[in-house]
Amino acid sequence: MFGRQQAKNKIMNKQYQGGMTAAGWLIIMAIVLFFMYLAIKLLPAYMEYFSIKSSLVSVAEESSSSSSKSDIQRLISGRFSVNNIDIIKVDDVEIKDITGGKALYIEYDNKISLFGNVSALVEFKHEEPLN
Repeated sequence: MFGRQQAKNKIMNKQYQGGMTAAGWLIIMAIVLFFMYLAIKLLPAYMEYFSIKSSLVSVAEESSSSSSKSDIQRLISGRFSVNNIDIIKVDDVEIKDITGGKALYIEYDNKISLFGNVSALVEFKHEEPLN
């Protein structure tokens, strides 16, 4: 009878021992906070990239493949000025020949300091065909 009681107590203890410990919760919270910190640090770089991309799309819609290089650079300069883009310059935007016409092409890196001497390098590139 004594053996059955011990077996019953073990089973009952296992039923009541569910859940995580405080150390487990701390580890989970540290991981979640780390990824939230990364998102907060990287979000501005991606927002700036999408602003650059929308500027190039706007210029490509407004200009044609027969437009001169100086006209296209003037349009890009205006868009960059309005959108307050200063990570790249107008000269960084290349006008490439592609099959069927020309395209605006940009490729740049953005180095973001995370903490101490640890940084993240984010590489962006976009090609937008001219109409």
